[in-house]
Amino acid sequence: MKRIASSFAVLPATARGAIWMCLACASFATMALTIRLLATDIPPLEIGFFRAFFSFLLMVPFALRTGPSIWNSKNHKVYMVRGMTGAGFVMCFFPGVALMEIADAQALTFTTPLFGMMLAMMFLGERFHVNRVFALLAGFAGALIIIRPGFQEISIGAVLVLCSALFASGSGALMKFATRSDAPDKVVFFHAIYMTPLILIGALFDWQWPNLYELGMLVVIAALATLNQRFLGRAFAATDATAVFPFIFMRLPFGAALGFAVFQEVPDLWVWLGGAVIFGAALYLAKSDTGGGKPVL
Repeated sequence: MKRIASSFAVLPATARGAIWMCLACASFATMALTIRLLATDIPPLEIGFFRAFFSFLLMVPFALRTGPSIWNSKNHKVYMVRGMTGAGFVMCFFPGVALMEIADAQALTFTTPLFGMMLAMMFLGERFHVNRVFALLAGFAGALIIIRPGFQEISIGAVLVLCSALFASGSGALMKFATRSDAPDKVVFFHAIYMTPLILIGALFDWQWPNLYELGMLVVIAALATLNQRFLGRAFAATDATAVFPFIFMRLPFGAALGFAVFQEVPDLWVWLGGAVIFGAALYLAKSDTGGGKPVL
């Protein structure tokens, strides 16, 4: 293990960031699969609460090892806001992914950086550069290719996943900001602290106590979500976001493979085409304009 760690440490920063991002994509897609499997028995918002709660418990050993110094941060206001955006993401993504195919949901999450750019222009006073507007229009055209309104019934799940991408765009930007001064694991720890109580409020309206099997599955979801957050934090800490962002497209093939293996889902051509258009627009934005939205959730 030490030999692997030492070999990894000498890799170029971009390579290390790419590996972390691919691991984040794999854990995110596997989390979506596990949510689909469990959502037939447990309400999605309750799954979201346990995801946040167990993620907090999984980070407690890190907090204990760090000691009282873990509370020393100038980013607590940032963490509070990120907790709200994280709760919004969970309350939309978990019910949404339970209602649609895994690959479709993964493709729609590529709208996250485009939403980030749109929010920056609307609320942060950033200019409406031509390349930003072009990327925004192209990205949402890709989303329409996947949803195909007028050709098929618009899925409630798709709408919820798109809303989750909106929340994720804010959460990703706040994560990148916080990792400039705090360690990635500290960012994940405080994310769980501020997010968990907010999700509990929504979950209490449709509560069902899980059995032992369901409780084990909830722990798996929380572990995958925590790994996703930790991998993302390390990817951003390793190098620039624009260098690792292209690898986020791995969510689509990971999601397609898992959906086929477990549910025999075969994404149609429109999903791949729409996902490629959205990703291409986001990649163009990341490469041409470092002032655009941050690329992850």
